[in-house]
Amino acid sequence: MAEAPENAPAAAKKSGGIGGKLINAIGIFVVCLAAVVAGGYVNATLHPMPELKLGKDGTITAVAAPAAAASADAGKPAIYFALDPPLVVNFQDGDAVRFLQVSMEAMARDQKAIDGVKKNLPLIRNNLLLLMSNRDYKVLMTRQGKEQLRQEALGAIQAVEKQNGDPPVEDLLFTSFVVQ
Repeated sequence: MAEAPENAPAAAKKSGGIGGKLINAIGIFVVCLAAVVAGGYVNATLHPMPELKLGKDGTITAVAAPAAAASADAGKPAIYFALDPPLVVNFQDGDAVRFLQVSMEAMARDQKAIDGVKKNLPLIRNNLLLLMSNRDYKVLMTRQGKEQLRQEALGAIQAVEKQNGDPPVEDLLFTSFVVQ
């Protein structure tokens, strides 16, 4: 076994000194500042500040903004309408063909909205089939993927109702969700 010679050159020392450390510290500061600013923006987007009102006695109270659905129909009971039969679509998952069967119910507090869904059911079913057919299997199997699909389907139904001058449904519920 050969030993290293005693007079071998020593490993070169890294030179960074105060200048290198200062540049690293400034870089870390800039990254942290960017993260704080981006986080604040996302938080403000997801959770907007309520309007505040200053009372005569100096107290600050939040003023509730009138919601579209909460205005006239808040006290009315929910009405549900099943979009029967269930929708069945196929989509690719790599080399495999998958099938999705979804049962849905539209929810509104105004009978006119439900009547609008009934009247336009063929167009609504067509739009929902087209919306659901090109999905990524892995995304669809997550809770967020299902919620995103539900929101997009609700938007598709509301767009048809708006186009025909009918009041919009409030919500869309998946009552059965089967992937094979």
